[in-house]
Amino acid sequence: MKRGYLHFISKIGEKMTKREPKPPTFKDYLQAFSDYLRRPKTVFDVKDRTKGILLLIAIIILLQKVVQMLSD
Repeated sequence: MKRGYLHFISKIGEKMTKREPKPPTFKDYLQAFSDYLRRPKTVFDVKDRTKGILLLIAIIILLQKVVQMLSD
């Protein structure tokens, strides 16, 4: 009785390991990235993101000034 039960359990394990995981889709990547951006892990993440946003704003302003100077 026990031998049959163990054989059954081992067959279940084989079936579970043979299953191929489906590859992540682009939507999965976007969802994971947006989840990462929404939840900072530490205080340093908040500070780094704030610095990054300020740097991005400064670059945008500088690019606008350069385009404005070149168009005049």
